[in-house]
Amino acid sequence: MWNLLKAELLKLRRCQILWVGLVALALCPLVQYGSQLIVEAEYRNPNYDFSTLFENVVWGNTQMFFPISLVMIGSWLIDRESTHDTLKNIMTIPVSMPKMLGAKLFWVGIFAVLLGIYSVGVTLITGLTVGLSGLTVEVFFHGGTQIVLAALTTYLVCMPLILIFGQIRGAYLGGSILAFFLGYSMLFFKGGILASIYPFSAALILVGFDMSGYAGTTTAPNPLLAVIGVGIMVLWAVLLSLMSSNKKEIKSRKQANSKGKGKCAVRRKGR
Repeated sequence: MWNLLKAELLKLRRCQILWVGLVALALCPLVQYGSQLIVEAEYRNPNYDFSTLFENVVWGNTQMFFPISLVMIGSWLIDRESTHDTLKNIMTIPVSMPKMLGAKLFWVGIFAVLLGIYSVGVTLITGLTVGLSGLTVEVFFHGGTQIVLAALTTYLVCMPLILIFGQIRGAYLGGSILAFFLGYSMLFFKGGILASIYPFSAALILVGFDMSGYAGTTTAPNPLLAVIGVGIMVLWAVLLSLMSSNKKEIKSRKQANSKGKGKCAVRRKGR
């Protein structure tokens, strides 16, 4: 397994698509602060400070930037094995499909955490550049921790999408678009069970984020339902990974059958 993880890491070093995440996460604090500048003065927040910026980044990342980036990058890493015609070579060695997908998901998860840390740094630089007040150790630690943890929980929620669209050739862009709509749909769940169990809102609840000022939730969040919501997505991802093993066996049998038929045809011609 270690050799497989090492091989996938070497592949990541040559992937320019990782820049998608870096650019997207750099845009988030700029978009969040810029939205305050383009609205009319009466709608602006006069107390906009570092604490507010960190909250806005947590919300924006989980609603839009993390889902789009993680699904696009993760799906592309899986899809490239088909588009670059390397999957057939991998299938000839004793590496199971679930292990290969697990190795890819592992590094996508590590990259998600690194993106979270990167987002904290970009948010800090943005706030200092525009001269926001209210920066304290407590504000930085609380906001930074929420951003990194939200990156991890959002990644857990996005794992099924990564596996589904990664195994559909050329569908990684469509998967990222769907991830955007699913993240944006948090706004439609204002209360009740769905407000806590919906996976993307559950990802925020688990990091202690208050969505009342963003999604307009009217009921207190239920952490247990949030755990269930994220847990369902993780379980779904595990099942999808195990099902991929059956797909690999079917492909191998088809290839073996086609080779067998080809040999029979050659023998008949020889006769």
